[in-house]
Amino acid sequence: MKAICVILVIITHIDWPMKQVPIFDYFINMAVPVFMIISGYNFAMSSQRTIGTWEGGRKGIKSLYNINLIAKKFWRFVEPFLPIALVEIILLLLEDKNINLPRIFLEGAYGPGSYYVPLMIQLLILFPWIYVLVKKYPKASLPIMAVANLLFETHVVLSDMEKDDYRLLLGRYLFLVAFGCWFYLYPKMRFTYGMLLFMLAIGITYMILNRQGIDFWLFPYWGPTAFPMDFYIIPIVVLLFRLFYHSTIPGLLGKLLVEIGKASYHIFLVQMVYYHFELGGALFNLPYVWQIPFHIIINVTVGILFFEAQSRWDKYTKTILLPAREG
Repeated sequence: MKAICVILVIITHIDWPMKQVPIFDYFINMAVPVFMIISGYNFAMSSQRTIGTWEGGRKGIKSLYNINLIAKKFWRFVEPFLPIALVEIILLLLEDKNINLPRIFLEGAYGPGSYYVPLMIQLLILFPWIYVLVKKYPKASLPIMAVANLLFETHVVLSDMEKDDYRLLLGRYLFLVAFGCWFYLYPKMRFTYGMLLFMLAIGITYMILNRQGIDFWLFPYWGPTAFPMDFYIIPIVVLLFRLFYHSTIPGLLGKLLVEIGKASYHIFLVQMVYYHFELGGALFNLPYVWQIPFHIIINVTVGILFFEAQSRWDKYTKTILLPAREG
């Protein structure tokens, strides 16, 4: 799922007229919402390993806020980002453009999807509380987080929040993250097919109305992926897990998707720089039928190489540099 989603991210950031086709709203634009569900799922998995069989209480929260644990997770997101930030600074210098360091380091640098790094840092801070809520109140937690998401959206409108500020805040994805956490913790607490169909109906109805140009007062930004669309993508993720959770894709394609999934964060960072600085050059002038595969191949290849380079560097620092320091 991570591999497919990052490929969809690469596709959706191509500036092509096909974005008006419904498949963009129903499929391609859902990449980041699925990423947020997966983030909640993976963070819950990590938290469960940290606290074991803990059932709630201060001891559990304190263990999730262990400074070494937070620092390790923080570095996991920041370490790949630093080389990307350095590359962007160099490219800005070459283009003789202003270098806004706070913009680069506090807002996730430039390029499409640059809000993702700040979102992950916020998730590190907020997730223990989301985990506790979901763990202690399995039935009430999702409605509570849905209300919290709606309250955030209401605050955005009433405070006249700027779009650039809105994009950087995790509040718009609270419900999806909480669902990912809930989905990991309670795999046997299944949705009924009637409930899934009802949720799909809400999401699809909103999508149709949004495509008809109807403005929703509560969701002024990113209409195609706004809160009501959570009710569309959640049933789809549930069905995909039910059908394929224990399945593997055989052969070279399966192995390739595994490698892309592992390097998805690095690929995401690479495509930010690639599109913002138009590093594809003449490729952007080709017909879109050629642009798409070329952009995918370039970003995926560079992202995997970036991931492998960092993995080797991490291995080197653990096996050589750290023993040398201890000695």
